[in-house]
Formats: sequence, C-alpha cells, structure tokens
Amino acid sequence: MIEFNFGKLRELRKQRHWKQDDVGERMCCSGPNVSKWELGMNQVTASDLARLADIFGVKNMNIFFIKSIGDEKHGK
Repeated sequence: MIEFNFGKLRELRKQRHWKQDDVGERMCCSGPNVSKWELGMNQVTASDLARLADIFGVKNMNIFFIKSIGDEKHGK
C-alpha cells in the first residue's frame, strides 16, 4: 500500500518560506485547503499532486509517499 506523506508537503513549503496561502494561490485554491492537505484531512488528487510537484520543482514524485512506488521490499 502506498501512503501519502502529508508532512513532506509542509516541509517543502516551509523550505521556501511560503505560507499556506502562497501555495493556495499557486494551486488556485485557499490556504485552508492546503492546511487540510498537510494535516491529512483532505485527499490530494493525482492532478493536484502533479501540479504541486511542478510548483515545488520535484522531479521524482515518490518523495510525496511514505512507501515508494515500485518499492519491492514492501510487496504489492
């Protein structure tokens, strides 16, 4: 099973000294929605995840997951 690493989103945002509203503006949503993503209260869609990766300059989207896609140690 693959789990989203909600803390990674917060970590990337803080590294850039951005507020949740800053990310929300780039994502065309509200700061409170970003907060809910970071807290795991709202699911992040695949299209939102792709957009977040683009905003943060992430080349490998596996960093957003606790168990990496294709990680054979964890089984299928």
